[in-house]
Amino acid sequence: MSGDKNMSEDNQINVFIIGSKGYTQNYGGWEAFVHGLLDNWEDKNVHFYAFEKVSSKAEEETIIVNNVVCIRICEVEQGSSAMMKYDKKCTDYARDYIKKNSIPNPILFHLGVRIGPYLYFMRSKFKKEGILLMENPAGAEWRRTKWNKVVQIYLFMSAMMMAKSTDCMVCDNEGIRNLYRKILIGKKPKLECVAYGVQSVLPVNNEISEDARSFFEKWNIKKDQYYLILGRYVPENNYEMMIKAFMKSNTKRKLLIITNYKTELQKFHRHILKSTDYENDERIIMAGALYNKEILHYVRQYARGYIHGHSVGGTNPGLLEAMSETNVCMLFDVSFNKCVGNNAALYFENEEELTSLIDNVDKMDNEKMEKFGEKARERMKQEYAWKHIVHGYNIVIHNLLKNR
Repeated sequence: MSGDKNMSEDNQINVFIIGSKGYTQNYGGWEAFVHGLLDNWEDKNVHFYAFEKVSSKAEEETIIVNNVVCIRICEVEQGSSAMMKYDKKCTDYARDYIKKNSIPNPILFHLGVRIGPYLYFMRSKFKKEGILLMENPAGAEWRRTKWNKVVQIYLFMSAMMMAKSTDCMVCDNEGIRNLYRKILIGKKPKLECVAYGVQSVLPVNNEISEDARSFFEKWNIKKDQYYLILGRYVPENNYEMMIKAFMKSNTKRKLLIITNYKTELQKFHRHILKSTDYENDERIIMAGALYNKEILHYVRQYARGYIHGHSVGGTNPGLLEAMSETNVCMLFDVSFNKCVGNNAALYFENEEELTSLIDNVDKMDNEKMEKFGEKARERMKQEYAWKHIVHGYNIVIHNLLKNR
């Protein structure tokens, strides 16, 4: 029996996830991705380690949660530079851990492109030590206007160096894979495409929870009597365009904006206040951030329509959730969004087109709206269910080991 156990351990694939704040955390997109992937994983021949960011040395420890080894690493600083340091610390820790414990078939799976120069410098050492590198680059991070030019240049160089270092790049959107195919010169990693996942849609109950009812009463909104915008409050998400387009529309319905405007970019918010003067439009509700998943479930399903202005990135988790729960989704017309929405959404390229869309959706009959919703939910079920995503990653991981 012991011989069988040793053979099983030798054949096991060990994946170290680096770049999220942790499996036990619920901060944002990367953390939701790690949960979706690991909570739905079934192949027992693949074992996962997930690094977690903590803010003090006293919190550093290694624990096992749901068969995932969670390794907690301290990084006191906050912000993007802190995440770079944190990713490097996790990478070094994983390398030492693999050596010390003779971990077989190791893969470092990096989320994001923060430490491309370091991986480029270390790539030959990883290769000699039998460590494979895999990455999910997310979107075109260097195009985000929230970064200054210096940071944008660094992120572009880092993304290119990371791509040159990795054995396999797994893009969550066909638009991102095509972008890397175009911009990478010379040696390219194996470019795969496996989407981000979305949880199955929860049914709407006639009797909503007390928390959800309180939220609707607080903002004086009712089912089908508002449009929804939900996402990070940054320029590349086109808040200015969406607000101005709504203000020009003829709808008497409200616009509920759920975003972290109080903690994101204060300079940007001052610009929005000045350029739109939305405070003088009583239809517009700037509700701040909301993280309660149950309330968000009702907010999405009760909306007349969802407006998505993201112009940079890959598969946005919030868009998947909206496509799963809101009948009519109006998306900014870029390849990343079209890969998700396909023919189950409506598209706009500018302010005038969005104004027209809002007026059209305002008059749309229930049958047509429900048909959009059915088509969108079927698309999410067929292409973006976590079971489907897990199957894709399982194939990628096994092929990576087989072809090394």
